[in-house]
Amino acid sequence: MAVHDWSREQLQATQLSKLSRESRVKPSVWLSVDASGDRRIVKDCYGLPFYSRWLAKILMWREYRILLKIDGLAQLPQVRETIDGDAFSMNFIAGEPLSSENYAFAPRRIADDLLELVEKLHQRKVFHLDLRQRQNILLGDGLKVQIVDFGASWAPSLLPRLVFGKLLANIDRSAALKYLARFAPEEMTYGEAKQLLRGLWLRRLWVFSPYRSHGIADTLKSIVSDGVQSKESDHNI
Repeated sequence: MAVHDWSREQLQATQLSKLSRESRVKPSVWLSVDASGDRRIVKDCYGLPFYSRWLAKILMWREYRILLKIDGLAQLPQVRETIDGDAFSMNFIAGEPLSSENYAFAPRRIADDLLELVEKLHQRKVFHLDLRQRQNILLGDGLKVQIVDFGASWAPSLLPRLVFGKLLANIDRSAALKYLARFAPEEMTYGEAKQLLRGLWLRRLWVFSPYRSHGIADTLKSIVSDGVQSKESDHNI
């Protein structure tokens, strides 16, 4: 998607609804609806205190550069306009946050689609790192999986990627598999349970957000144990 320039006057001519909580160190998030009904998501540092505005702008433009790396990938935010150096807009993505209720309609397909979308991100060398937050995963029409909010994401350069790439990839994949383990463990395979157990161990090493297993470790151990017993039974036949 081509990125265009937009003025503050054009933005203020739209109907604006604030979506984010008040913060002095993070850009504000707005829903913008223009006269034609076209909707945008706007991240904006305008009006923040002078002493913290610089940090908010660093965070905002860092996210902007990451979004440019995933340009053209469907079901992900796409940059639309830059606005007077203090803001930029993205396409609006409609959907309901992932929940136990909507996940239950098609757990296996949703899990597979989420893992596929995560893999596409990693192919662009982008790691989301905040998929444990359900509001960052939206289910659209037909339970189409969509990922939003790249404020915590990272697109490391070559050396950090070589050092941390496996850990970062496991954080994303483990988050995707945790929903399957929590909401539909009967759908998990032996290999996925083993992978997630390993991912939970690696997750403890990620110091930037607290580790919580939500009590699924025992469920995973049971699935792995049953899988081992099944393999041994097959071998003894």
